[in-house]
Order: sequence, then structure tokens, then C-alpha cells
Amino acid sequence: MRSAAVIVALLALVAGVATPIAAAQSLAPAPHESGTAAALGDRAVLAQQSGVEQTPTTEIIIELRDDRAAEWHIEMRYTLETDNDTAAFEQFAGDFERGETDVGFDEALFERISTDVSDHTGRQMSIENTTRRGFVENETGVLVLSFTWTNFLEQTDDGLRLGDSFSTGRDQLWLTSIRSNQNLTIRTPPRYAVNSTNIPLENNSVVVEGPRTFESVDELRVSYRPTAGPGPDQLPWNLIIGGLVAVALVGIAVVAFTRRRPTAGDGGAASPDEEPPQNGTVEPAHEPSPVPEQPADEDEVSDEDDEIDLELLSDEERVELLLEQNGGRMKQANIVKETGWSDAKVSQLLSAMADNGRVEKLRLGRENLISLPDEDDLEE
Repeated sequence: MRSAAVIVALLALVAGVATPIAAAQSLAPAPHESGTAAALGDRAVLAQQSGVEQTPTTEIIIELRDDRAAEWHIEMRYTLETDNDTAAFEQFAGDFERGETDVGFDEALFERISTDVSDHTGRQMSIENTTRRGFVENETGVLVLSFTWTNFLEQTDDGLRLGDSFSTGRDQLWLTSIRSNQNLTIRTPPRYAVNSTNIPLENNSVVVEGPRTFESVDELRVSYRPTAGPGPDQLPWNLIIGGLVAVALVGIAVVAFTRRRPTAGDGGAASPDEEPPQNGTVEPAHEPSPVPEQPADEDEVSDEDDEIDLELLSDEERVELLLEQNGGRMKQANIVKETGWSDAKVSQLLSAMADNGRVEKLRLGRENLISLPDEDDLEE
């Protein structure tokens, strides 16, 4: 008889009736039933407490979680036709939020249901984090009851399963029907997908639109399989691949720069494409005109800059890189301009590099022409 009283109370919830629960009164509980269960037959609904005699539309949304719990949201909407309806509902909504009403649904009802279901399934269940909200929205009164039902789903070898939480045992359902003004939506747990069900799916959610009658647990059963998505402790593949690509690009840039730098044994060797001057010496009859620089293609230089981090280079390597990017020769003034260093610093640096054989300096009038070794041969 205890289960029968609970079922009748839930029918009052999903029906959203605007009259006293006559059906509950016709199934009076036995004397051994708890006082709370017995009181279900005496509860009045919104019409009696606020004067709003409207049959509400009811949305029951169950958001399943991957830890087997379920977030329940029960929303009842009443059309408010007059200012008196609105004022009465606002007063009633405040009482509802404070838990001071006898409207046809509350957390106590689901606590009793979860106790019966827990006894049947053998899983420890509880109703937690209950909240109540009541408000007016676009001439519609809204009542919302939300709570968390723990261990609502069954763990299987293949994933998760929904079904036995709608039964109180002996093939008896506590949710037997959805009426014409009601909808039930059961959302799939994160990182899971529906594997099998007899209920229509919309956007990977089970959706039941009233009227609908359920005669067995099989009609409400849904099985879920885990998807290939990453778990909470796993890194997404796109982050792993992105990191590998970044490391590879850095490695390519380092190899490319190393190959462009002259080795220690190449300092005195002549390029195979160059011919030594026939006279062996350069004896200009007058002050030679400056040799024009050979700037590299702008796009090519830009690409090389993108590949090499200049902050990782020494001052000497920076000068050598500039010379390589400009055909092996540059005026000292242009080196000052490109590096942003002072004239004194550049002059001292180039002198030291010339002493070490890393560059060669040639005086052309008032300017110095700086070149990599064996790159400063001039035409007579």
C-alpha cells in the first residue's frame, strides 16, 4: 500500500490537476503506512491556494550524468489571464520557494520514491541539492523544482543503463503515464551515446510527448555506451599534435641555421664559383666607387626571420646572419641600421670579428664594406 500511495501522489504531479486529488482519496492508505504517505491524499493544489484555476503545461527534464546521478528539473507553467491571477500567483510563488505550500509536488515525494527504488535496486540513493523557484514570465506563472537523484543509472559491462529507477519492484512502475499537456526529456550523459532504446530520439536525447502510457520497465529502458571522447584526465589529441608540430618546426629552424653558418675549416677556402684575380692584387688607379649591395628577396628574408629567434643568437652570429641574408656583403652603416646598435658597438664588434677571421673589412672612401671571408674580391 505504501508504493500505491506514492504512485498516486506522482500521478498528481505529472497530471498538474486544478482540483483536489480525488484519486488519492479513493486509495486511502492502510493504518500501518507513515503519516507523510497518508497526508498525500489530503493535499490541495494551486487552484485552492491561489485562485488560479488553470491546467499547467509540465516539462520534466532529466539530465543524466556520467557519475550515474541525474539532475531533475520539473517545470510547471500556468497561463495568467488577469491582473488578479498574476498577483495571486506571485504571492503563491513566494510561498512555494519557501516551502510553505501544499502544491502537488515537492522533494519529500521524491525522497519516498527514491527510498522504494533503492530497496528494489540495491543501490544507495538520495535526493540532494533541492531548489525551488517561482516567477512570472510573459504573463505565465512558472514553478520549478530541481534536485539531484544519486545512483539513478545502473552500471553495466558495456556502459550505463536507465530503467530500473522507474520501478519499485514486482514489475510495478511509479511513472505510468505522460498526459497530453506534459513532456519528458531525458538527456544523454556526457561522453556517452545512446546504444539502444524504444523511445524516439531528438538531438541524442530521449523525448516523450504526452499522452503516453507505460506498462513495463522495458518501455523506459535506455542503454548508453561510452564514446571515444577524452576523459577528464586525458589530454585532447589536438593539443598533443599541436605540441609535436611546434617542436618539429623549432628543430627544422635550428638545423637550417646551422647549415647556413660557415664552419671553422671554411675560413680560407675559395668558393668554387669564384675566380681569383688574375694580377693577384687590387691596385685601383683612383678611389673605387662603392660596390652595390645585393639585398635578398624581402619575402625570403621575412621567412628566415620567422624561422630564427634572434634573441637566441650572439652578437657575432647576428652579424653573420645579416651578411648571409644580404649576399655576403654589407656596409657598416647598414649593419648599424639593421641591428639598432650604436656606431661604437658595431665598430668594436666588427674589429674583433675581423681579428678572429670571421669577417673582412674593406675601406671604401668614408665607408667600410663588411663581408664574410672570401666575399670581398672586387673588380679592378
